[in-house]
Amino acid sequence: MIRFIVILPAVCVLSARGYADVQTFENDYEGFAEVAGPLSVIDFETDPNGDPPQTGDELTETFNYDEQGIHFSAGYPYPPWPYPMFSSVGPYDLTVMAPTFGHTWIIGEFTVPALAIGGFFGGDTTLCAFDEVGTEIACVTYGSGENGNFVGIVSPDPIHAFTFDDGDWVETIHSVEFSPVPEPGTLLLMGAGAALLLRWRGRS
Repeated sequence: MIRFIVILPAVCVLSARGYADVQTFENDYEGFAEVAGPLSVIDFETDPNGDPPQTGDELTETFNYDEQGIHFSAGYPYPPWPYPMFSSVGPYDLTVMAPTFGHTWIIGEFTVPALAIGGFFGGDTTLCAFDEVGTEIACVTYGSGENGNFVGIVSPDPIHAFTFDDGDWVETIHSVEFSPVPEPGTLLLMGAGAALLLRWRGRS
C-alpha cells in the first residue's frame, strides 16, 4: 500500500533543523558513491515490468517501480499533491509534465527508507530529501547546459522521499541511485564483523 507524503517543491520552507552531518554533492558522482556505499540504480532502461521502454509509456499507481525500491509520482499544481502522472519512461529517462504548462516536479517515495539518493539529469534541477513525516532533510541544486549532470544527498537519518524540481512545467531525470537502509539482519552481521575485526586487531 502506498502512503503518500505531501511534499512542497524545491522552494519549500520546511525546516531542516535537527539534521546534522548531511552531505550534498554537486556534479560529484565519485564522491557521492564513495560516501553512500553500495547503490541500487533505476536507469529507466526497462519499464517496471522489465520490458524495453517505449517513448510515452506511462507510470500509474499500479504500474510503477515499487519492486525496484521507489514509487514515482508528480506534483501539480501548487500547493502540491500526488497527481495522476502524465509521465513517460522512454529511452531512457523519466519525464513529468504539467498539463497546463504550470509547475510540476518528480516525487519519489522509497518502499524501504534510504540513506542516500542521487540522480543524473540534463540542464538544472534541485534535489530535496525528506523524512518520514515530510520534513526537509536537505536540498542541493546544480545546473549547466550539459547532459550527465549529477546531484546527491547522503544522510545519517533515513530518507523516505525525495523530489527533483527545476521550477518549470516539465522535469526529466536520466537515472536515480540510492542506498537502502540495511535490513536488521545485515546490520547484525556488520556489527559482528566489526567486533571480530577489533578483537583481531587487539591481539596483533
